[in-house]
Amino acid sequence: MIATADLYAAFLEHTKGASCFTRRMAIDMADFFDTSPRFIVQRLESLWIIKEGSWDWFTVNGGITKAHIHEARSDRQRTT
Repeated sequence: MIATADLYAAFLEHTKGASCFTRRMAIDMADFFDTSPRFIVQRLESLWIIKEGSWDWFTVNGGITKAHIHEARSDRQRTT
């Protein structure tokens, strides 16, 4: 289980300067914690860090697909 303090610290770092929580943020945090974007989003919801229903919003609006994950990882590799 990911410690709440660690998850919150990562959330703050990944969302610095942003106005909303994005697929890319969920993917990057999931990779950081070696888990799935769904787990990250649902855990953040359960801790009231992001709005309840965020996972449902992602699902209704195209989900977080393998293509999204591949693109996020590719972009991250280009910038490191």
